[in-house]
Amino acid sequence: MINPSPHVTARGRTSRRRFALALAPLLVGGTVLLAGSAAGAVSVAFAGEVPVTVHAARVSASGVSASPAASGRGGLLPALATHMERATVQDACVTSTAHLPVVGAVTAVVRIERSSASSLTVEAGKATARSVKLTGAKFTTPQVGLDRPTGLFTVGAQKVSGSTVTTQPHAFTAGTITSEGVTIDLRHGAGGCEK
Repeated sequence: MINPSPHVTARGRTSRRRFALALAPLLVGGTVLLAGSAAGAVSVAFAGEVPVTVHAARVSASGVSASPAASGRGGLLPALATHMERATVQDACVTSTAHLPVVGAVTAVVRIERSSASSLTVEAGKATARSVKLTGAKFTTPQVGLDRPTGLFTVGAQKVSGSTVTTQPHAFTAGTITSEGVTIDLRHGAGGCEK
């Protein structure tokens, strides 16, 4: 006779305790990365298939340039690639929902009081803002020849600020990210930034 494992429920699913134990290394790794980036010691890069949404009350950046690009595997997703020499985000909330086998939908919610980044590049498929202010803006169209433009363009600005900003990045890279007031919450089911 085979005795059932104490870690398997009567319906054949993994117990919450075992799920928490399996998730613990991921949370510890994430905490170490956030702590290292807070100390300015970690370069950060992200690219993924799981949708991520970033909401921020206020965003400011300097040395900004943006142009059309392609993102994702094989460059299949249209995106706006925006590079910022320095960027600051206040009152941000980052959400991502993954649909896991056995468990179902799990949403990670990361709240950040203040974050700053250097050499930040974001490839986003969607971005909205209640208001945007550009200082020292310029628009350029690169030329293949004297009479043939490439069809692409670049928008640049010395300084940019925005309020109530929402974006859905496909990928981002940063030289360093420093964050203050970070909380991470995992929820069963889909959801957003509501408290």
